[in-house]
Amino acid sequence: IRYSHCHGAKMSTQHIRLDATAATPPQEPHFEPSPKSLPTTITRVYSINDIPTSFLLQLFSDRIFVSVSQLKGKLGTLLSCNMEYSMIDGSKTYNVTTLLGVRDDALLEVYARQISERIMNLGRAEQWGTAEDGSPAGPSILLGIALDKKGRGRDQETFRTIIDLVIDMYTEGLRIASSP
Repeated sequence: IRYSHCHGAKMSTQHIRLDATAATPPQEPHFEPSPKSLPTTITRVYSINDIPTSFLLQLFSDRIFVSVSQLKGKLGTLLSCNMEYSMIDGSKTYNVTTLLGVRDDALLEVYARQISERIMNLGRAEQWGTAEDGSPAGPSILLGIALDKKGRGRDQETFRTIIDLVIDMYTEGLRIASSP
């Protein structure tokens, strides 16, 4: 390596030879995450009523992330849905919160609630366990959804198709996550 430095009015050039073994830092142990600690991830693209619709599902240990986009992969509105169980009467309440994006579109909240409800009705309580009070726990659902704005992505048939595809991907993800 050659470099120059200046001392007052004098300029000097020095040549330094670096020994490759001396310059190599000590090797740290290499740690890789366990495959069990990584989320199970499934991606798909379907044409629904001639609209390319991309799906992403990630199963984490404590929550599920779902993305449905008819707008070239844009995340759209981000919603969170949690289920609460009443010990008094055994009822379930689904709380949907819009985290980012459009706040005045009730259809997006219906998507989040329906996906959460269908997942809870699959009866996978052994996977999610129980809450601190002993009631059945359910996974938090984080949903990113961007639907076609021209109305073609907002009809009842499309709604059912999208929900069914998400649930199919969820059951596939559970099979993958539980395989050895």
